[in-house]
Amino acid sequence: MTETFQWWCAATGLPWTWEWQWYPGVHVALIIAAAWWWWLGRRQQWSKRPWGWFAAAWFGMLITLDWPVGKLGAGYLASVHTLQFLLLTLLVGPAMLRSIPAEGWAKLAPPGTRREQFLRFQARALPGLLLYNLIVVTTHFPAVVDGLMTSQLGSFAIDASWLVAGMLLWWPIAAPPAFRGLGMFGKMGYLFGATIIPTIPAMMMVFSEWPLYELYELAPRVDVRFSANDDLKLAGLVMKLFGDIPLWISTAVIFFRESGERNGDADSQPATSVAGR
Repeated sequence: MTETFQWWCAATGLPWTWEWQWYPGVHVALIIAAAWWWWLGRRQQWSKRPWGWFAAAWFGMLITLDWPVGKLGAGYLASVHTLQFLLLTLLVGPAMLRSIPAEGWAKLAPPGTRREQFLRFQARALPGLLLYNLIVVTTHFPAVVDGLMTSQLGSFAIDASWLVAGMLLWWPIAAPPAFRGLGMFGKMGYLFGATIIPTIPAMMMVFSEWPLYELYELAPRVDVRFSANDDLKLAGLVMKLFGDIPLWISTAVIFFRESGERNGDADSQPATSVAGR
């Protein structure tokens, strides 16, 4: 039995094979993203293009959504599905935000416009946490996963929602100063808050006595030595351990970087005062 043509990775129930498959929807999305980013930079005449950030976002999407990771996560291994979630929310999302420079955001949302007001509002702690956690919880419900991952459009919807969740999560941290409303301790508390709710589905997967997702329980085994229960427990550990580590590292970076900036400003004040006498 051969697999029918798919434009996006979705569960098929067919035995796993390492034979390469083409998913044109993924490549079209990547081409559109690259064309839009290039066009936006030329239209707004950016003084400098954040090539590194865009490359991280672009290649992150390619690895996460294309074969073999996309296919494995869509219908074979819950642990790979969880890895996709982490890559989209913790790597691709913030990198996409950083790929547009501050001058670009200022032109996308000029002062006094509704877009600027929306981005300012979204840069607060509560909206980001509420929307991010809502997406995380909803897309990890067994009924949602089992119901959507069997269709290409449903699988695409989950992948897209995770990318949006990543941008919502990191906007209060990555937003340019003109939009940002959180101070150093506000950012640290915000990132700590982002680690709480995802712990619930992670612990459910680790301590569950039976697979939560029928899709992955009944999926053909990639390796018969790796059972559905083993896969689910690994998925929970991946979500908790690898999901928290980037947030804790970011918290430490914020603390040391902004503490250093404060100390530098404090040290410069006496010299400025003496120079002014």
